Amino acid sequence: MIKIVRLNSGEEIMAKITENGDMLTLKDPCVLVPSEQGKLLFVKWLPYANTTEGVSINMKNVVFIIDPLKELEDHYTGAISNNLFVPSNKKIVTPSLSLA
Repeated sequence: MIKIVRLNSGEEIMAKITENGDMLTLKDPCVLVPSEQGKLLFVKWLPYANTTEGVSINMKNVVFIIDPLKELEDHYTGAISNNLFVPSNKKIVTPSLSLA
């Protein structure tokens, strides 16, 4: 399942997650980075590491786990499917947030 995970470091990571006791595995992790004009960018988390099997972190490092907006999840799925981590030209607007 695709979720947004907020770490106690402040990073917000979107990934396919699996929970196993006190550990959480993040597969295809991307950091959500706010950009100009209310846009969000996907930046591969740990781009210098081999994360094909996922990254396991202890749940004590997690502040919360939440479902992403459907439009954001669709952009994430497209980005990881095409191995792209750039925003599309389409702008998604919500009442208090603008996503790209």
